[in-house]
Amino acid sequence: MTQDATVDQLQRYLQEQLVEAEDISNVEQRKQRILKLETALFEAIEFIKSVEDRETIESVIFEESAPVRLISSSNNDDDDGHTMANSESCPKCDEPQSSEFSFCQVCGYQRK
Repeated sequence: MTQDATVDQLQRYLQEQLVEAEDISNVEQRKQRILKLETALFEAIEFIKSVEDRETIESVIFEESAPVRLISSSNNDDDDGHTMANSESCPKCDEPQSSEFSFCQVCGYQRK
């Protein structure tokens, strides 16, 4: 595919995924997926609005900024002595989870 993705395409994709998420049989997984999609959709809409507002006042749309935090490429040891990467899956919802937090950022599961 030679066409670059656009924010409009992302918004339509998220809307399609939202419709498909209604078919998820597991209630908790369905709620989590819908919440993620609605949040992403809200951010896409806010982004579009922000760009339109900045274009109206002829302001700079984006300025490159430094990262908020650096992601280390080193490995960490868990409590059992096993080496893990900085990201692993949550045992409750199977979503990617950063090892720098003691809880899952998606479902709130507290790690030991």
